[in-house]
Amino acid sequence: MVGFNKGIALSAVGSCAMAMSFIAMASAAQAQSAKETANNRTDGSELGEIIVTAQFRSQDVQKTPLSITAVNAAMLEARSQTNVAAVANHAPNVTLTNAQNGLGGPQATAITIRGVGQTDFNLALEPGVGMYVDDVYYGTMYGSMLDLLDLDRVEILRGPQGTLSGKNSEGGSVKLFSKAPSGHDEGYVEAGIGSFHHRLLRAGVNFAIVPNKLFLRVTGLAESQDGYVKRYDYQCFTGNRADQLGLIPSLTGGGPNGCQLGTEGGKNVLALRAALRWEIAEGIDSTITVDDTRDRSDPAPTVLTHQGTWHGPSFNLLGAPGPNLTANFVPPPGSYYNFANYCALYATTSQYCVNPTNRLDAWGVSNVLNVDLGGGFSLKSITAFRKLNQLAIKDSDVSPASRVINQWNVDYKQFTQELRLNGSIGDVADWTVGGFYFHANAIQGGRINLDGAVDNIIPFYVPVDFLFNDPVKIESKSAFAHIEVHPFQGLTLTGGLRYTDDFKSYGFVRTPAPGYTPGIIDSSINATNGAKGTFQGSRWDWRAAVAYQATPDINLFAQVATGFKGGGINPRPFYVLQVQPFSPETVTSYEAGIKSQFLDHRVRLNISAFHNDYKNIQLTLVSCPALIPPGAPPNCYLPANVGSATINGAEVEAELRPIEGLMIDSSLSYLDFQYKSVNPAALVLLSDKPPFTPKWKFSAGIQYEIGLGSTGSITPRFDYQTQSEQYSAARNFPNDRIGPYGVANGRLTYRSADDKWQVSLSVTNIFDKYYATYITDQTPPQNSRDESIAIQPGRPREFMLGVKRTF
Repeated sequence: MVGFNKGIALSAVGSCAMAMSFIAMASAAQAQSAKETANNRTDGSELGEIIVTAQFRSQDVQKTPLSITAVNAAMLEARSQTNVAAVANHAPNVTLTNAQNGLGGPQATAITIRGVGQTDFNLALEPGVGMYVDDVYYGTMYGSMLDLLDLDRVEILRGPQGTLSGKNSEGGSVKLFSKAPSGHDEGYVEAGIGSFHHRLLRAGVNFAIVPNKLFLRVTGLAESQDGYVKRYDYQCFTGNRADQLGLIPSLTGGGPNGCQLGTEGGKNVLALRAALRWEIAEGIDSTITVDDTRDRSDPAPTVLTHQGTWHGPSFNLLGAPGPNLTANFVPPPGSYYNFANYCALYATTSQYCVNPTNRLDAWGVSNVLNVDLGGGFSLKSITAFRKLNQLAIKDSDVSPASRVINQWNVDYKQFTQELRLNGSIGDVADWTVGGFYFHANAIQGGRINLDGAVDNIIPFYVPVDFLFNDPVKIESKSAFAHIEVHPFQGLTLTGGLRYTDDFKSYGFVRTPAPGYTPGIIDSSINATNGAKGTFQGSRWDWRAAVAYQATPDINLFAQVATGFKGGGINPRPFYVLQVQPFSPETVTSYEAGIKSQFLDHRVRLNISAFHNDYKNIQLTLVSCPALIPPGAPPNCYLPANVGSATINGAEVEAELRPIEGLMIDSSLSYLDFQYKSVNPAALVLLSDKPPFTPKWKFSAGIQYEIGLGSTGSITPRFDYQTQSEQYSAARNFPNDRIGPYGVANGRLTYRSADDKWQVSLSVTNIFDKYYATYITDQTPPQNSRDESIAIQPGRPREFMLGVKRTF
């Protein structure tokens, strides 16, 4: 760890030294800049302007008083970033991973920004970071690991966005914007092949149906790839029984696939998007967008790294634990395989196996209407409906004993409507008022199997196996106002206010699983059948900011802003008494920063520092004696508002184009999270850190375009990202620790002189680093009986050859 911090420090010093050297050159460059200004340079060395819409209107990101990472389509392609995780993890103080190691499916994401987020995918809880696509809010973590299809730009807003984005953006928000239909007849076709039988076909076309009136843009994606973690049948692979009594079945005897049962981490996606833009009249346009995604990817990849004293058949019988009758299912360190067979209730008459299917079907339709009302007024309406159905199956211990099997089937529908009225008062002020409505209905169901669920409570193992089919209803209404006042040239005062009213109901449908005789724990869980919990509350959020344009290229800003994550209901009650609501958690952020450009826009350097007051933190209690029936086992897993903390941090983002063709970009972040108070029943210590929150994070990239005359150009690019240690659980047990690691990626791109052909060779994880992105820890003292550790390994080194034709 010391060596890592030294490396980070040296990288930071090197970056600052590089920036300072360019600042020192500014005086010498001043004379030259008089002859060659930012307005007439043609050598391609100027950093381009990036326009964002974070404050409800188009603004230069350098003049927006917010901490924003904005990435355009060209940079996404140069970095080989193909999904939202790759973009988010390149930004300072932002971490994105699979939610709960894939229990909600590999398409479910957990996003953390500045130490604030959510790792539990359940619809009874709310995300801590807002996800938006073309200004449409995605109200669930399910299906949020989005592929980047025909994007124009990505905006990552760091810090609470309570007034700009509304609820569930207390950590920040991630906004994706697609390319809009236009009157230009253009298109592209892209194909690629790569490691693990990777196959990619992407295409898009844009044309005018009626000139100057009706425009259509259609894009599609087809992608498949084998999983990088293989599943083997233990008996076939080793020649030995999985247990001494021969009760764990062998699922294959060889054949065409040998001992391989399947893979995890594979991809199989089809996606289509069509946008129709209609210029109804002068100053009025409407864009209708339809998208559809069919995903049949593998379950999330998992490897068992430790197995303790697992008991044999008696562990899921009502009796004293017997000796360990199972084999050791842990592969050698650094392996990319497991022995998961997706069977449950081993060694009982109720034993069953499931097909490791992972399915997502999602579609949506939206309409964006813009009306210029004249006199400096404009109206924007964003209407959207979205639906997804997801089936996710997870073998959490990835062993033939299959002690934890989760099946999740989610049927989710949401409707959103947002109205914004923009106006100006001459050059003195710009304002926006509006309202937002969100309504969602869902059925969250499946089957839960847990062997040995009772821990440190009664001296024998008891299985849990039940079906659930829970109805969920969510409704949110808000009204907001935003104003920017310019009292004199260079000074901007910004204020924002939003009122939100929330309602959520969560019903419990619990029934015994077929062919299974309920035990002592099942009986209490099944008794919650028919129960219903509700949460209702309201909240005011506010923001005040001041920005001063000291020079045309230096902007100073400071702000105070609030945000919140909505309340909810305990989704995992052991008893009816535990069907309890919990309240929202809140963040108040104090932030200051500088956004600067110099050397004729060859260098861009943005720095910010912040202090956050984090209150009513939602953590899970494992002890709640007041909610235990008399004489019943004291089982408890109850979300509650039980803590407060302070968060201090700093972020640096830099882009440099010192000479024609050369581009360097980097980011550095530091974060210090400190609990001030926490309920002891949550088992979280004041010294613990929240999940997926590294203290240090650094990334850098460099590329240089080499001209080949009339033939075209070739551009090599190298990216490196590293971060300090982090933990995968709120209670930082030693085995939950994800050690520091760094990953390097590279890309070599050839472009023809007319820019119509592009050939690229990319390699990710160049040095084939073996590292964990998630850890599921069931060892003492967290769990004294299960004793196992499973990790989700990062992807190994992969190659990709791509060809793109633009017309």
